[in-house]
This record gives sequence, structure tokens and C-alpha cells, in this order.
Amino acid sequence: MSLRTRLILAFFLLSVVPLSAVTLFWYVSSVQAFERAARRESMQAATDMGRRMEFIATDVGRKMDRLFEVAGMPEGEGPEPDAVRARIAPMLGETAALVERVEFHPMPPPPGAAHPESLPHRPPFPPPSAREPGGRGGAPQPPIPPKPVVVDVPALIAEAKRAARAGAGSAGLDIGPLVDGALDASLPAIEAGIAAAAEAVAREAGKSAAAAEKLQLQLSGREIEIAVKKDGRVVGKANAVMNLERTLHTVLAFARRDQGEIPFAIDRQGAVYTPDPIHRSQLASLGIANAANVAAEGSPYRVGDWMLVARRDAGGFVFGIARPIGDSLREIRRMSWRNLSVGLAMIALACIGIVPISHRMTQHVSSLSAGVRQLAGGDFSARVAVRSSDEFGALATAFNRMAADLERHQTLLVEQERLRRELELSRQIQTEMLPRTPLRLGAAEIKGVSIPAREVGGDFFNYFALPDGRLALLVGDVSGKGVGAALLMANVQATLRARMPLETDLARLADALDAEIDANTPRGVYLTLFLGILDVDRGMLRYVNAGHNPQFLLRARGGILPLSTTGMPIALYPGHGYAESEVAIEAGDLLFFYTDGLVEAENETGEMFGADRLQALLADEHEQHIDTVLERAEGAIRTFRGRAEPFDDATLMALRINR
Repeated sequence: MSLRTRLILAFFLLSVVPLSAVTLFWYVSSVQAFERAARRESMQAATDMGRRMEFIATDVGRKMDRLFEVAGMPEGEGPEPDAVRARIAPMLGETAALVERVEFHPMPPPPGAAHPESLPHRPPFPPPSAREPGGRGGAPQPPIPPKPVVVDVPALIAEAKRAARAGAGSAGLDIGPLVDGALDASLPAIEAGIAAAAEAVAREAGKSAAAAEKLQLQLSGREIEIAVKKDGRVVGKANAVMNLERTLHTVLAFARRDQGEIPFAIDRQGAVYTPDPIHRSQLASLGIANAANVAAEGSPYRVGDWMLVARRDAGGFVFGIARPIGDSLREIRRMSWRNLSVGLAMIALACIGIVPISHRMTQHVSSLSAGVRQLAGGDFSARVAVRSSDEFGALATAFNRMAADLERHQTLLVEQERLRRELELSRQIQTEMLPRTPLRLGAAEIKGVSIPAREVGGDFFNYFALPDGRLALLVGDVSGKGVGAALLMANVQATLRARMPLETDLARLADALDAEIDANTPRGVYLTLFLGILDVDRGMLRYVNAGHNPQFLLRARGGILPLSTTGMPIALYPGHGYAESEVAIEAGDLLFFYTDGLVEAENETGEMFGADRLQALLADEHEQHIDTVLERAEGAIRTFRGRAEPFDDATLMALRINR
């Protein structure tokens, strides 16, 4: 995936996805807040309807209590039916339109027992029992209770209509419609009374509950039952059967409908009541009977675009509100889509701007990638254009600087490679200038080896036979490293090899060499040199040690004789002169020559090999063949050095006088 695609994808993930998440969160939060508000409002409406039902029941019960006042009534007798009928209409008043039947059931006091203070439950008192046949002891029969008083309110109203028509017939007036109109007008009056009480419904509900408790009122479905008392004791019970259609119509008439709500009530038999008959089909389509019972348990019920909230009152009725929420939800949804569309439009505008920006960014990266490919291909002259002063411009500048450094380093590497090859060639030349085979001259046998370091050095050794049969011996070490020391070493070897056959005085030869090198080389260049001529037949060694390490003569009879220095290093302090020394060589003796690279070799801890270790090694191996002596010395130095790199060449040369 390209950088440009990743930038656009990252912009999409960091803008569109959060915006969609915020919009979804806002939509869900708005819907939940709307549903909570709708539930609160609907629950309050359902609660108000239940309280209005309680208010109506309490009002009817209060009027029935006043209707059946039995002051002055003989003990165990009920009120006169005619008196009740005469008082029923004035007492019920406007509430009569809501009542279908009123009954009073007197309670005969049991002999010798206190009157019950609690309201008996229906069904009414059982009929008096007859004396049992063959009763025991002629027990007295319980008193027969008075007959209940039953008032059919619709029949009473119809009788009032007939009487009114009969009284007005002589005058030729038809007052039937007037009576019917008065009854129909009572319902708005009742509704107006309840509406006035609705402003303080909580207070009235409390009063209704207190009055119901005081009246010992029971509401069971469409029946209202109260206890009738005299002098603080229950003397009977009265109940009223409500006109459920009118009563519920009155209760539901006050439910709010400003947002299309449908108030409803469900009785114990599952019948659904609603003020407007056209709403019955709508409620039936919602499965209102089951849904309302579920909602009455305490949780609102959602059916499609409708929310059902209901509560069950003490009489077993379910009062509820079916509220349409589809339009509100659609409006919230439209607003969410509108907000999302505006946000996406803004993101689209941002995308229009981000595409050229990403193109410029990727263009810079592409230029850098092309430059990197050129560098990887070996073109160190590759450069990229610096088109800006931002981070990409800084990166381009850094790339150009890196490319210039690589080009310079490549030039240095080429030069170093050239020098390495020249040094390798110099080392090969230097190696070729050293003797590669042993030399046997009479009883003398000589051989030398060189342990090279990584750099070209100035160590050298040589041995060759002179025209008069003597043996010339050379061991030297030019100061410094590199090609200069190697060139000087080659020049010294060539000079000595040419002059030693002609100059037998070694001191004079060393003095001449000292003057020539001082005159023809820069200041500070010098060399140490052991210069010797061995007369094998006479067993005599003449030598000059010009500042070189003491060489060792190992006697066959035992002991080591150092061949110490006889003058300063060549060209270090020129003009001081040199002395020649001589030493007798016997059969079986061993001469060991070396340079400082042998005794100054260091191991990994920085410790030097030293002359003492060399003397101890030679003391142990001096009777061995010269090949063995050289191999043991070379092995010892390599073992001592370990993994430490040598910083100087080490030259070894051994000469033995055979017996």
C-alpha cells in the first residue's frame, strides 16, 4: 500500500469513522432521551386516569353513605325502600348518570355478639337458615334479616320521564327530549367537576384514599361497596354498580391527545375502552390486551412506532396511553442524517484539499526513493531537488549531504584500496628480498624467518657468502612503518650487499652508511643494524651492533653470551663513530639473531614477551636443529600473543656451527 493511500485511509479513519460514531451516539442518546420523556409523560397520564377513577368511586361512595343514613331506624331493620327511592336522585345528583343500580343489605345483629367493625365481602349475607329438623333442645332460630333495598337507577330515571310526560300531557308539551337532554348534559358537568379536581389530583387522591379508608370502601371492577354504620357499628352494607361505559368515558376524556395519544382502559374481562371508537381498530392492531398487561407490570412496551405505558389500579382496571413516536423518531433520524451529511460534506471538502497535499508529500518521497536507488546502484553523484523548507526539505538536504559524504568516502575507499594493493605489492617485494632458503657454508648452517604484521615494516635479515669464503650476516630494523620504511630497508640491503665484499672494516662501513643515510633521508629517520662477518674456518665472528638488540651466542658447553651494542643507531645521532667487536665461535655453538618485534610482542592484556622469556626458550632449545629452534620460537610468540594483533614485524635468524 502506497504512502498516499495510507494517508487518505488514515484521514478517513480519523474523520469519517469518529463522525459516524458521534452521530450514532447522538441519535441513540436523543432517542433514549425522547423515550424517557415520553414514558414519564405517559406514565403520569395513566396515573392521573387511575386517580380520577378512584376519585369518582370515592365520590359515589360518599354520596351513598349519606343516602343510607339510618338514624332513628329500628334495630335490625333497613331503611324504607320508598324513602330510599325518594332520596336517591337528589343525593346522587349529577353522579346518577354513572350509576346503574344501588343496593342496601342490612345486617341483623347476632344475639349476644358485638357488631362487626369491618366490612363484609360479597356475596351478600346468606339467607337465614331454617331450623334443623329435630333440632336439639328447641334452640331459638336466628332473626330473619330485613330484605335488601334495590334501586334500579335507569328504571327510576325512566319513571321520572313518564311522570314528567304525564304531568305535561295536559298542557300539550313533550318534555321527554328535555329530560334526555338533561341527563346527557350531566356528563359534561361531571367531567367539569373532575377537571376542576384534576389540578390538585395528588391532593384529591390523598383525600380519596383517606375517605375510602374512612368509608371502608371497596372497588372491585364495576362495583363499589361501602359499610353503613350506626353509632359507630356496622349495620349493613351498600353497593353500587357503575355504568362502566360512561364512567370510563368520563375518566378517559381528560387524557392528553396533543401528540396523537390514545388513552385506553381494560377491565377485568379484557374489554378495551377508548373515548373514540375509531381508535379501537388501531389498538387492536397493536395487540393492546397482551401489550397493556405487560406494560402494567412496570416497564413500557414498544410496538413498532408506538409506545404503550399502563398501570393497574386497585379496582383491577388497566389504564394506559398508546403514544405514537414514529414521527418524532423519524424527525430525530432526519436530523441525524442531516448532521452526518453536513459532516461528510465538510470531510469531502477536506479530502479535496488533502489529495494534492498527499501528492506533494508522496512526490518528495518518490524523489528520495529514486535518489536512494541511484546510490544503491553505485551512482554517488545522485542528488535530489530541495523544493521546500519543511521536514521534507530538511530530509532532502540531509540526503544530499549523505550522498556527498558517500561520494567522498567512496573516493577514499578507492584510494585506500589502491594503497592496500601497493602495500601488498611492497610486502611481496620485501618478502622476495629476504632469503627464502637456508644457507650452508662449510660447517655453518643458517636460516631466517619473518613473522609479518598487517603493515609493511622495515625489518630485514640477510645472509650471503663473500668472495673470499666468509659469511656476511645482516639483521636490521628501520624506524617507522609503511612504504617509506620498506624503501629505506631495501636501499640499505642493496647498499650493504654491494659494499661488504669491498669493505672489510665493518666500523668504517657503518660510519659511511650513517653519514649517507643522514644526508639523503628526512630528519628522524634511522635504523638499528647488526652487521657481522663470520670466518667459518677460523671460527671468528667480527661484528658491529649499531643500536640493535643484544643478539645471543649460545655456547655448546653452556651459557649465553649477549652480543651487545657497539654504537648508536644509524643516522640517529650521526658522526659518533662505531667500534668493531669480535668473538670466537666454536663447534656446536648457536647464534640467534632477532629484531625488537619479537621481544616487544604483546598479548591481550598488554604484557610484552620480553628478552627473559626468549633467553629461557633458547636455553631449552639450543641443542636442537636450527629449524626446530626457529619453529619453537615462532610458536611461542604466537601462543603468547593469542588473539592480539601484531603491531610490528618479528624477524628471527639462527646460525649453528656443526661439529
